[in-house]
Amino acid sequence: MSSIVYSIGARLRGGGIGHTAYHAVMGLYRCGRLAYVLCSSAASVEFPSSYLRQMGMFSRVLRKLAVYDPWRVIDYVHCLLYDRWAARYVLADAAFYGWNAFVLHSLRTAKVRGCVTFIERASTHPQYQYRILQEEYERWGVPFRFGRWLLSRLVTELQLADYVVVPSPFVRDTFLAYGYPQERIIMVSFGVDTRRFSPSEGDTDARPFRVLFVGQVNLRKGVLYLLEAWRRLAWRDAELWVVGRIQPEMRVLLQPYRDLPGVRWVDYTQNLPDLYRRSHVFVLPTLEEGSALVTYEAMASGLPLIVTEQAGSLVRDGVEGFIVPVRDVDALCEKLEVLRAHPQKRVEMGKAARRRVAPFTWEAYGEALCRHLVQRLAA
Repeated sequence: MSSIVYSIGARLRGGGIGHTAYHAVMGLYRCGRLAYVLCSSAASVEFPSSYLRQMGMFSRVLRKLAVYDPWRVIDYVHCLLYDRWAARYVLADAAFYGWNAFVLHSLRTAKVRGCVTFIERASTHPQYQYRILQEEYERWGVPFRFGRWLLSRLVTELQLADYVVVPSPFVRDTFLAYGYPQERIIMVSFGVDTRRFSPSEGDTDARPFRVLFVGQVNLRKGVLYLLEAWRRLAWRDAELWVVGRIQPEMRVLLQPYRDLPGVRWVDYTQNLPDLYRRSHVFVLPTLEEGSALVTYEAMASGLPLIVTEQAGSLVRDGVEGFIVPVRDVDALCEKLEVLRAHPQKRVEMGKAARRRVAPFTWEAYGEALCRHLVQRLAA
């Protein structure tokens, strides 16, 4: 069994998981192990179109509509329909690799046909994720709309697969905590375009002290704790840039912070690399991630980081930045004050961050993924 069918119910080479999946597919293609890739749709690709199978326009319409559905019913329907479509392309003489949530029927089909199966889980174990998010939504009095039906599907897929691929030690530990066998876990760190994301060549100290957050503005990302830290610090000559789409449930919760001095709200920017280069510190106080790509981008841009362990980042506490506990506003204040008061420390940590992330290119990610899969197939 030398080739692999790769399946993701998202736009290949689109944003988010589609971006990660594209680099995985390129790795499989370069090492000669790609049978073909199944996806909802695809942007331009750098491999022959004969390897590509797309569900097409119907899938794209459903995914766009799902953005406006707070109950995630449309998203779930899309998962079911995509999975049924993709299962038709499972090959008896190839391994099957799919992303969690999109592949329950496909996995069952692959198991019947004797295929070795892999599942990508780019976040923590579903039961851990469900618990931590439910706690957070209850904490803020917001309806929790992560359906039990989705949780059941996610867990069942993981149980069916021969192996699960995860991106960080933190995610691996959540799987072990919920009894997932260690021998079935494969860990492969994500990557970053180190040419696109690079350090500033100018003097950032000549600008106002700027703190940067990038990500969806929701409860999961912990942005409310960062905003509360900013309120307590009460800086009048510094800036906090919050870059990302504000989720509907956040609009009321953000009202007390909307007019804080120095806060800039940016829904979207095409020039994210430049924004990293024009900042001094990157902060991601997230409650739950797989391995946040924005942390790789910030490190490649030469920024010191303040993150939680739950970010699944490459940051080592006190070396490339600081690791703080989740929901700890005091710790956020303390570390922000340290990095503002010690410019040389910022520079040293930023350089260390760039060195640390330099080997983690997307090409290295694709090669490592292919190597791990081939080893399991040969076992």
